[in-house]
Amino acid sequence: MGVKFVNNFATTISAAVNSSVTTIPIVSAAGFPTLVGSDYSYCTLYKESPLTLEIVKVTAVSGTNLTVVRAQESTTAAAFPLGASFELRITAAGLNEVSNAAISVDDATALAIALG
Repeated sequence: MGVKFVNNFATTISAAVNSSVTTIPIVSAAGFPTLVGSDYSYCTLYKESPLTLEIVKVTAVSGTNLTVVRAQESTTAAAFPLGASFELRITAAGLNEVSNAAISVDDATALAIALG
């Protein structure tokens, strides 16, 4: 499948996490996209003091636990406290993947038309 987006998904994490965990517990997954098979979403962990942002790739959802690949898009894996923000945001990688998929579909359609 591919990258999944939804409008305005935001929650907080329900427990502190260190920089190596690959399961992020969140307060609520209501409104998060359904991930099936190879679907995924890019999300941002955020804390204010000191200002820290990390992009993660969410590959699975189980209740309010998200399986993630840490440190995406040149961000660094970091520790985040209970209550840190967790948001599904538009990211460069997400946009590039959608764009590349659209180009591939257009190329395949053009090839099919050319071949008749």
